[in-house]
Amino acid sequence: MAKDDFKKIICKDVEFKFPRLNETFRFNTAERKSEPCKPTANGAAWSISWVMKTNDAKALFADLKAHYAATGAKAPFTTVFGMQKQEDGTVVFRAKRNGTKSSGEVNDPPIVIGGDKQPLADRNIWSGSKGTIRCWAAPVTDPDGNGGISLFMDAVQVTEAVYGGGGLDDFDDVGPTKQAGDDDPFGAAAPADDPFAASEKPAATRQALDDEIPW
Repeated sequence: MAKDDFKKIICKDVEFKFPRLNETFRFNTAERKSEPCKPTANGAAWSISWVMKTNDAKALFADLKAHYAATGAKAPFTTVFGMQKQEDGTVVFRAKRNGTKSSGEVNDPPIVIGGDKQPLADRNIWSGSKGTIRCWAAPVTDPDGNGGISLFMDAVQVTEAVYGGGGLDDFDDVGPTKQAGDDDPFGAAAPADDPFAASEKPAATRQALDDEIPW
C-alpha cells in the first residue's frame, strides 16, 4: 500500500470492549472462542473494540468512506470491516494488529499508555475500561471482491482501567436479560441498505492482512 492509503484515526473518550492488549489471541473455530497464542500462530493478533454513539459513529463512517474513495480503490465500497450496530443504536468498531508482518517477522505490540502518557504497567484490561484509541484506516478488498476499510491498531491510552472478569470476556454484552413473554429477544434485522447493519465477514473469508506501515 502507498503512504496515502493510510489515514490516522483517533477516537477519544470511548468505552473499550474485548481488549486483547497484553498478548496475541486467535479465534479457535472448534471451541468457538478466542484464546491466547504466540504471535507467530496463524491468525494471531492484538485487538480492541470500542463503542461509539450513533451520531459519532455515522461521522466516523462517512469519514472512512470518503477516505476509501480518495485512495482510488477499484472495488466498490461495502463496509468498514469489524463494524457492528448494536440494539441500543450504538456502534462497535474494531481494530487489530497482527502478530507478525508479511515477512514473518514478529510485530511490535501496540503502544498502551495510561492517563499520564506513561506505559501502562498492567495491559490486561477488561471490557468497560475507557480511553482513547489511535489507529490507521486503509482500503482493503476481501476474497469475495468486497471493498472496504480495515482499522489497524497503533496505540491505546487507558484513562479508566477495569481489571478482573474471571474470563467473562468470552461472552457478548447483549444488554439486560429478557423475561418470559417479552418480545423476540433477537429483534428484527436491520435493512440491507443500512450501512451500520454490516458486520465483519467470517474469519475464513477475510483477506489476510499485515500491519506494516510503509514509512
